[in-house]
Amino acid sequence: MIIDNRPGGAGSLAIEAMLRAADGHTFVVGSDSSFYQPVLRPSLAYRTERDLRPVTILTNQPIVIAVHPAPGWTSVADLLKAARARPGEIAYALSSATGTQAVAAGVFFRMAKVKMVGVPYKGGGQAVVDLLSGQVPVGVLGTTPVVPHAKAGKVRLLAVTSKTRAKTLPDVPALAEVGFPEMDMSQWFGAVAPAGTPDEVVARLAAAINKALADPRNAQRLFDVGLEVVGGSPQDMGRRMKAETIVWAKAAKEAGLVEK
Repeated sequence: MIIDNRPGGAGSLAIEAMLRAADGHTFVVGSDSSFYQPVLRPSLAYRTERDLRPVTILTNQPIVIAVHPAPGWTSVADLLKAARARPGEIAYALSSATGTQAVAAGVFFRMAKVKMVGVPYKGGGQAVVDLLSGQVPVGVLGTTPVVPHAKAGKVRLLAVTSKTRAKTLPDVPALAEVGFPEMDMSQWFGAVAPAGTPDEVVARLAAAINKALADPRNAQRLFDVGLEVVGGSPQDMGRRMKAETIVWAKAAKEAGLVEK
C-alpha cells in the first residue's frame, strides 16, 4: 500500500484526487469533515451520497481545547474570562478552516458568547507547532497531534468538546461538566472508495481494515494517542454518515461556516 498525503481543503483535495484516479485501487482515509465538506461548500464538484462509497469507520477522536502553559489558564472558565476581557484578540489554532474542529469551536465560542480569532492550518501537525511555540495560545484540535505534548507538559488540555469524558482522556473534563450541557461534538476517521467500486473490492478492504483494528497491539497504539477503535461494516458507516450529515449541517450553519 502506498500512502499519498494530500492535506488541504479539510480533506476535500484528497477526495477529489481519488475520484480523478478512479482506478479501483485508490481510496481515501479521512476525517468525517472531509465527507461533509459539500454541505459547507456547495461549489465542490463531488457529492458524498452520489460519489463516495463507505468502507468502514476506523477510529473516534475527541476534540480538545488545548492551551499553551504561559498564559496560566488552567480551566475553561479562565480562558473564557480572558477572552471576554480581550474580545477579538485571542487566537486559536485549527487544523482546517471548515473541518469538524472549526465547527466545534465556532459553536462553542458562540455558545459562550466570546469573540476569538480562528487560525486555520493545513493539518493538525502544523497547528500544534505554533501552539507549542506560543505563537497561537489556544488550539481546538484533535487529540492525535496534541496528546504526546500534553503528556510532556508542553500544552494543557482544558476540555473535550463531547458531552462525556473521552475514554482515552479520563482526566480531561467534558464541556458539559463546566456549564455547556448542549455541547457534544467529536470526530472520527473512516475509509471511502469511489461510488463505482465493485462490492467485492469494498468488502475485501473493509475486512482487511477490521482485521488490523482487532489486533490489540494496534488498538493500544491508537489509544495511546487518543484514538478509540470503532470498525464495522460499510453499511454501519453509511448509516452513521446519513444521520450525522443533518446534525453536522445544522452545527456548521450555527458556526457561520456555510459557504454563501
